[in-house]
Amino acid sequence: MDFRRLSKLQPQQATNASDPLSLTELPSNILDALLPGYSLISKYALSALGLDISLFVSVAVIALASLKGGQYLYNKATSAFRYFLVSSVYIDEHDDLFDMLMDWLATTHTSSSRRSVRAKTTRANDEFDGMADDALDSEGMFDYNRWSARTPPRYEPYYGRHIIWHNGSVFFFRRSQKQTVGQSLQVRWGNSSEDDIVQLDCLGRSVEPIRQLLRTVKIWSLQRQRNKTTIRHPTAKDRARFSGSWSKTFARPSRPMDTVILDAEQKNMIINDMNEYLHPLSPKWYATRGIPYRRGYLFHGPPGTGKTSLSFALAGIFGLEIYVISLQEPTLSEGDLMQLFNGLPKRCIVLLEDVDAAGLIRDGRSDAEPSDAKAKSKRGGKTAPEAEQPAKDASATETKETKPAETDYTLKDLARELKSISSSKGSERTRDAPNRQPGTGISLSGLLNAIDGVASHEGRVLIMTTNHPEKLDAALVRPGRVDRRVKFALAKKPQIEELFYRMYVSSETPSATNGHVSEKQVNGHANGNVTSKPSKTVAVDDDLDDLARKFASHIPDDTFTPAEIQNHLMRYKDEPRVALEKVDEWMKEAMSEKQDIEDAENGSSTED
Repeated sequence: MDFRRLSKLQPQQATNASDPLSLTELPSNILDALLPGYSLISKYALSALGLDISLFVSVAVIALASLKGGQYLYNKATSAFRYFLVSSVYIDEHDDLFDMLMDWLATTHTSSSRRSVRAKTTRANDEFDGMADDALDSEGMFDYNRWSARTPPRYEPYYGRHIIWHNGSVFFFRRSQKQTVGQSLQVRWGNSSEDDIVQLDCLGRSVEPIRQLLRTVKIWSLQRQRNKTTIRHPTAKDRARFSGSWSKTFARPSRPMDTVILDAEQKNMIINDMNEYLHPLSPKWYATRGIPYRRGYLFHGPPGTGKTSLSFALAGIFGLEIYVISLQEPTLSEGDLMQLFNGLPKRCIVLLEDVDAAGLIRDGRSDAEPSDAKAKSKRGGKTAPEAEQPAKDASATETKETKPAETDYTLKDLARELKSISSSKGSERTRDAPNRQPGTGISLSGLLNAIDGVASHEGRVLIMTTNHPEKLDAALVRPGRVDRRVKFALAKKPQIEELFYRMYVSSETPSATNGHVSEKQVNGHANGNVTSKPSKTVAVDDDLDDLARKFASHIPDDTFTPAEIQNHLMRYKDEPRVALEKVDEWMKEAMSEKQDIEDAENGSSTED
């Protein structure tokens, strides 16, 4: 279509500059500047349809301009109001306070006051164990679906703004996605959660009301976690924002110390020592004497003797969280280990289990000292240069003959030697840890630097467990890195009697402490009052003491672990007399199984 001919058909209308300007009909030159091509379109609509669209377009442009202007003024007014009269606190999603706040809102504030909520499935927990009637079917069999159906979903605030009323004060809650600086699009892999941020606002020029609110939330959350021990593991690399971050795995009921089958003097020693170390005045004492504020313990003994159980019991007594690190993780590097130690809180327990099976790699610096000492011992206390001194003169002629051959050493020979050395190291790493990825692995020096290096973390309690302490390097367990050693031996008669007593003590009536250590018990332990038996605050069988002594008399000392004895008692957990009658038969079976295992190990070692 030829718009030039079409424009000639339109009669020219003379405009007078003195004509008043209508608010609903803007001049064509203004509309052309805002909407390029407007004049041609309006002329075509007028000639073809007989419709003058200038009025509609003018009204639309004015309405749009008014809307944008109003939004601009509103944003400016809101920004000024927030700047002068509103205080804000921001909480990142990866902070523990974020989960505490969400849990507090979901529990104490009903969802009826919010129109935008997020429903999350919660797992059934031990709080419902007391209600067993609705978890059993008509035949008395446990039904997990019925048991888990009692736990309702958790409703927490979703994206947007919400109003919170607390103690007569109003707070404005806003949850949104955190935008990365300089990056508008974030690519997420796997099942990584959204990176959210919470903004809490209050009226006034001080954040003190928000601080009071968050203090209330934290106290409420800690009270719910009382008598529970939190377990944390390193965050997976594909989900962590940065190296060295920790994730909460779960929270389990704290284990009472009196349920750990261990010598009373050892319990007393370890509790007193840790209580003294964790005292608020201890950091100053260490600092004034130039001693690093760290404490290390080595729990060693056969499997099933209670090494891990004691670690959890200590965490429950002192209210500490347990940070578990597996040195056998294939993707763990020395840099990751250092970052994990640097990310620890001021007070916590770091648990390294089975350090003898971690496959630590000895680097050249670690190998130098043992090899020199070994060579010295073989030469009768002489060092390598002193032992070779008598043979130096005798081999002078041979050295001169071989000297021309050394000058012919080429780069090709050097490359061959380096390749053989690297292949031997690689085979050693593969043998120690077959699942380890190339370029990863923890060397002994790397572990030592993370434990007590120059940049290592202070204030933590390090607990290492091992089944074979003789396999550990002397540098790892020297004083300063391991301050106390606790030996876990096989069960003796007092421990066997105590284990039998605790297994069959009547528990129909819950105790006052609900199975947890009270403050009085903790202080009693710290003062050295460790009892070997629980207080009989519940109904106890009159013959239980006598049965426990008879049961212990059948089992020889230093033969079975507490876990093995407990496994036998668990078979007859409601029949103590049957367990006593079957103890001789069980011992014969257990000894036969141990003998078979020893024969198999001896046979495999002979073949090797």
